[in-house]
Amino acid sequence: MAGLSEIQAVTWENREKKPADAVSDNIPLLFMMKKKGLVKTINGGRVIWEDIRYAQNAYVQRIDPTEEIAIGYNQTITGFEYSPKIIVVPVVINALEKAQNEGEAAFLDLLEQRNQVAEDSLMNNMEEDLQGDGTGYGGKSFAGIQAYIATNVSTGSYGGLARASYSSIRNASVDAPTTFTGATDSSNIESRLRYTKNLVIRNGGPELCLAGSEYYNAACDAMSAKQRFVQNEEMLKANFDNIMIEGMTMVLANGKVFSGLPRIAADRCYGIRLETLALKMYKNFNFQPVSERVSVNQLVDISITVGIGQLTSSGTALDFVMYDS
Repeated sequence: MAGLSEIQAVTWENREKKPADAVSDNIPLLFMMKKKGLVKTINGGRVIWEDIRYAQNAYVQRIDPTEEIAIGYNQTITGFEYSPKIIVVPVVINALEKAQNEGEAAFLDLLEQRNQVAEDSLMNNMEEDLQGDGTGYGGKSFAGIQAYIATNVSTGSYGGLARASYSSIRNASVDAPTTFTGATDSSNIESRLRYTKNLVIRNGGPELCLAGSEYYNAACDAMSAKQRFVQNEEMLKANFDNIMIEGMTMVLANGKVFSGLPRIAADRCYGIRLETLALKMYKNFNFQPVSERVSVNQLVDISITVGIGQLTSSGTALDFVMYDS
């Protein structure tokens, strides 16, 4: 019989969904990013770069026909520098299981079960990371939207650039009870979202709104009361409950698979312009089985599936966070 990693590679290749597809198709943020070509593979590199245009050409001029044109140069582009992160999931089969599942069909059934558990676990953990701020697990987790979209936009940095130094990398942040009056609920969430979105609305503004449970329920109640409960059909077909509000697809941040604690607080939401994000995975490490090991002191075969990459941002000037403090 071929080695475990070789069999696993073939098995996952022949599955209806490969691991990379399963991850992106079961996490709302990545599902919408993938539709726009924002889930990518890259070839090597010590770090992952994202260019950002942070200023306009300062030498645009209005002149008379014979007037001399001032020639000059100002810096308009710089770059974010992101460190890649590694996520792994092992699939282990011991000698007794191999003996009990003698024959190719039985062994493949066992492997399929283990692959499904590994795939689900990978999805759950990636969703946890992508809703977080990148500090989880001792800083080993992938960066998430909270690493880039901040409640305090005058402090901190991401990608090596300080928010205080570049206005173009600062998102809008609205503390709803302070900006308005009282808590956010079904009677006011629509108008508050409209106000907040209008702070960043350029070229269409945010398309996706990841919401905590209180905000999501308030939005559903608001739209139902006004008989305007409209959903994004493409998201619905992918089994993502959602509601259209203020031109955005609002999705409950917990997602479809994740069963642990939500990473986004119940009383906040993040408006995201998808083109500002990209999931960049190194070629050949895009959630693929890449190595096989036989334990030296245990009767087990181990195949390890590896994802190496990072969620990157090219600036959050088109994004917002609204929250109840």
